[in-house]
Amino acid sequence: RFAGVRAPRPIMLLALASLAPFLVVRPHQLSRAPTSRIVGPPVLSSTGVAPAPAPPPPPLSPFPSEELLPRLVDGCAAGEPLASLLPRCFDHPLDGFQTDAMAALLDGSSVVVSAPTGSGKTAVAELALYAALARGERAIYTTPLKALSNQKYRDLSAALGPGSVGLLTGDTQKQRDAPVLVMTTEVLRNMLLEQDEMVFAAQAAGRVGVVILDEFHYMNDKSRGTVWEECCVLAPPSAKLVALSATMANARQVTRWLEAIHGPTSLVETSHRPVPLRYRYADDLGVEDLFTSPAAGPGGGGAAPPKAWRLNPSLRPEKRGLAREARRERRAAGGGRGGR
Repeated sequence: RFAGVRAPRPIMLLALASLAPFLVVRPHQLSRAPTSRIVGPPVLSSTGVAPAPAPPPPPLSPFPSEELLPRLVDGCAAGEPLASLLPRCFDHPLDGFQTDAMAALLDGSSVVVSAPTGSGKTAVAELALYAALARGERAIYTTPLKALSNQKYRDLSAALGPGSVGLLTGDTQKQRDAPVLVMTTEVLRNMLLEQDEMVFAAQAAGRVGVVILDEFHYMNDKSRGTVWEECCVLAPPSAKLVALSATMANARQVTRWLEAIHGPTSLVETSHRPVPLRYRYADDLGVEDLFTSPAAGPGGGGAAPPKAWRLNPSLRPEKRGLAREARRERRAAGGGRGGR
């Protein structure tokens, strides 16, 4: 029911061309923005042979870590596009879904990111954070746990410098006026309910430009989920929301809800799992692979379809029974030492 827009088939292009003024595609219905090219006649050289295409320009070198924030702010002030500045904040190339999220954020949209654990969702949060800082805005990074907030505070302090990051939890307050504030989600909810001036600054300088909601699936928690809902409903319209989750089955529905209550919101999804899962079985006999192939199973990274997954034969009940009987015989022969 929340299916995205399907690509038109070639035989439908003529009919769709006449309907183009009436077709509306919302940002969250596309996982990747379509691209278009204008193709003309080939340009021939004096010898009548088309010249070889020019090689793509080499990627720009990343900013030195100790100069990241000044170089980013100076480049933005000099008129360099953020689309070329932000990738230089990382020492590795961005993945496709990270680039899609960056494009949506720079287009003025909030973003819902649904990606497996270990795929690089944190890079999307950092892209949003760096974009806000380059514009002279502030950023808020929320997590559901104090321990996770403390970890993010340390990570961001190492990247941006300790003077650029503050921490607000139930029992800790550090540098409340810092341009980047890490806090638990309940602290943000309380600030929104109290109309805190830090969050609702009227002037452009110092205004909160982005609110990052890590572990967004906590919205489904029976006792705490309303905190995430209230943060989304009460967040100032000027602040873009970045919702990160690895376990969100109804991400498209959540995106539509955010778009209805907060403004334009794009959904960025990926199913690629760079860190494959491995399935093991443990019992009183030890630990063994669950399948005959270690790459089998959901998220295992294997090419075989689910129908080809085969259970490890040694885990069948009759095999486990024989193994336990053999163990008892060995222990009896050894005088019963070292076992039950």
